[in-house]
Amino acid sequence: MKSRAKSGSVKQWLGVSALSFSALAWLPLSVALAAEAGAVQQRAEFIFALAAKPLPQALSDFSRATGISVVYTDEAPYGIIAPAVSGQMSAEQAMQRLLSGSGFTFRRTDDHTLVLEPLPTAGTLNLGATTITSVMDQTMSYQPPPISSVMRSSALLQEIPQTVNVIPAQVIRDQAPRNLDDALANVSGITQGNTLGSTQDSVMTRGFGDNRNGSIMRDGMPVVQGRGLNATVDRVEVLKGPASLLYGIQDPGGVVNMVSKKPELEQYNAVTVRGSTYGEGKNGSGGSLDSTGALGDSGLAYRMVLDHEDEDYWRNYGTHRETLVAPSLAWFGESTQLLFAYEHREFLTPFDRGTIIDPRDNHPLDISRDRRLDEPFNNMQGRSDLYRFEADHELNDDWNAHFGYSWNRETYDASQVRITAIDTNRGTLTRSMDGTQNAISTDRFTTASLEGKVNAWGMQHDLVFGVDDEYRKIYREDLIRQRSLSTFSYVNPVYGHEVEGTTVSPADSAQTDKLRSDSVFLQDSIHLTDQWILVAGARFQEYDQYAGKGVPFQANTDSNGQKWVPRAGL
Repeated sequence: MKSRAKSGSVKQWLGVSALSFSALAWLPLSVALAAEAGAVQQRAEFIFALAAKPLPQALSDFSRATGISVVYTDEAPYGIIAPAVSGQMSAEQAMQRLLSGSGFTFRRTDDHTLVLEPLPTAGTLNLGATTITSVMDQTMSYQPPPISSVMRSSALLQEIPQTVNVIPAQVIRDQAPRNLDDALANVSGITQGNTLGSTQDSVMTRGFGDNRNGSIMRDGMPVVQGRGLNATVDRVEVLKGPASLLYGIQDPGGVVNMVSKKPELEQYNAVTVRGSTYGEGKNGSGGSLDSTGALGDSGLAYRMVLDHEDEDYWRNYGTHRETLVAPSLAWFGESTQLLFAYEHREFLTPFDRGTIIDPRDNHPLDISRDRRLDEPFNNMQGRSDLYRFEADHELNDDWNAHFGYSWNRETYDASQVRITAIDTNRGTLTRSMDGTQNAISTDRFTTASLEGKVNAWGMQHDLVFGVDDEYRKIYREDLIRQRSLSTFSYVNPVYGHEVEGTTVSPADSAQTDKLRSDSVFLQDSIHLTDQWILVAGARFQEYDQYAGKGVPFQANTDSNGQKWVPRAGL
């Protein structure tokens, strides 16, 4: 696909990129301004006109006048009358006057909080504050982690003006979902779309989405695998609502991010053996290995995930077979982490379109749910490969840099018998022996970003900015369209009279969908007060899309351009 963007867009792209990264040059000045702003806040004076009243009410008036919270125990100030305070003075001076003769003093814990403490009395031992720190074992918890990687920042979930749902690792282990659709049954607002005969993930978030719209991510980078959830996934995150600022061209429903298991320095080994039976001799077996640990004392760690499944399909025929091999290697430096990961998957799965609607009552046919209406050769067989590289570097206590690269591909061949007509008087179906041969989906994604905190003008700014580059191609070489040899009885079905389709339809073949996208984005979360955070940002995106089908090829989409995507939330 050749680029058709206007010449001026290159200059515009470089200009926006240079403007974004030149912001780093102002960081030392911003830090200096932050320190000065903190000192100014300590010296700030306020005008007070507080009448004598019970101390709790006086403290509330003090907080409204200064914006400083006052923390005290239930027993502390009740029954005490605070004196009147009037005039211009600092917050500390006013608090000293309010507490005069009360038996209490105060200490500052941060720029916006004061804590009341009793004054020590003679003959008593005044113990200092005791701090108790507990650490929850997140790996065994049903509670989501406080930070979600789907937001591409270290902001706490409670400080994000969007809905983020997390399916933790322990929930996935306990429920053992077979695919992403099963896992997302835990999340409201999610429905299943067209799964292409139960072979593709198809997630509709708030009514938007399909089975290849680019909204499914692995570690924040898009994937084209038909079924993305496997033994390498640790947890699943769902960002609801518009996500184009963070992820570019997207439906407004949101994105789904699968977070991978990563190498750890602490040794861990787990072996799982599975067995299943579903009556009438339908059995299955499988197993997995998950091993991780350090490689010597060099900071290197490995992880190896192996998984295999071989089972009979739950309907009257079919076999599901899948093998996964996923090694990964990580290096943990003093301020740098590197990750190399590879994932190989081979699969054989039934291509099952399900039943058909009876036109007489608009209900599914009144037949056994186990009865398939296609042929035993109706399967999809293929393989997929996923390569990932990630680098994270801590520049200082406030700033971190991230680089990510992902390349993934899936190929498959599928028989896709299609029902084209129904005769309810005779109880028969007319079918077409359809199929797809040499299907290839590829996605390459590169991202680089900076995240940091700056205090300026008395407010904290959480900044995230970076660049993304993506090339995605969906290609279906040969589309099979072949008429059946006879009709098929859904009342008394007899299988094996048809042959697998081989007739290629030139007009439907060579289906192509290419997308090239380059973008730069910036987001600022401004802490206006302790309770209010303003999130604002924008993405500048340049895109080039080309699609069509047929032999000879006929293009039906050929567009390119640039877009500014703003975002704001409170």
